[in-house]
Amino acid sequence: MTTIKIECSCGQHYAFDVEPVGGRMPSTVTCPACGVDGTEAANTLIASSVSAQPTDPFVVEQQSYYPSPTQHAANYSAAPVAGVTSHKAMSHLGRKDPEQAQHEARAKILWGDPPKEVTKYLMMQGFSAKEATELVNELFQERAATIRSDGIRKICIGVGLILVPIVSWFGFMGIGVIYIKLFALTIMAGLYGLYSLINGIIMCASPRSIVGDASEQ
Repeated sequence: MTTIKIECSCGQHYAFDVEPVGGRMPSTVTCPACGVDGTEAANTLIASSVSAQPTDPFVVEQQSYYPSPTQHAANYSAAPVAGVTSHKAMSHLGRKDPEQAQHEARAKILWGDPPKEVTKYLMMQGFSAKEATELVNELFQERAATIRSDGIRKICIGVGLILVPIVSWFGFMGIGVIYIKLFALTIMAGLYGLYSLINGIIMCASPRSIVGDASEQ
């Protein structure tokens, strides 16, 4: 809103608030004392008020920050071209995307491929020797963590199976009868538990000594 103060030729002073439309009065205004039209005087005051207002710095900054629609369209259309060119170049060289190469390297490590072979593979996909070595070491740590997790599971299973013949023995002693075939089955379960326990301990203590697919241990 703009406050307009007018002094009429008859000497009457009057003021009012108005919302200019296009920098001019939206309707006519007259002196409340003599009825003389004061619209032109009000328009003059509105024009001087608008020209005296400071420029909004936010508007200027916003206009300079955001690109024009033409610039935005040009940038948008140019970006995919570079990506397509890069992808074609990699395909021409027989290389895969770095992310895909990392996924395949991780799979090779889990399958039990030697570190040197995986390092060579990554270098063939465009990784530097340092990057390939660091990535292979990181992937082998993931493999070791997976093997340790499986080792802990085997230890728990082994301990449980070892307790089967022991508990069965005390049970048979309690009833005074030993069922040979049933007790033999519990002994077999205990032996398998002992095997699982030993295997699990080795997997936890020395995961790098485990060869083959880590998911099949």
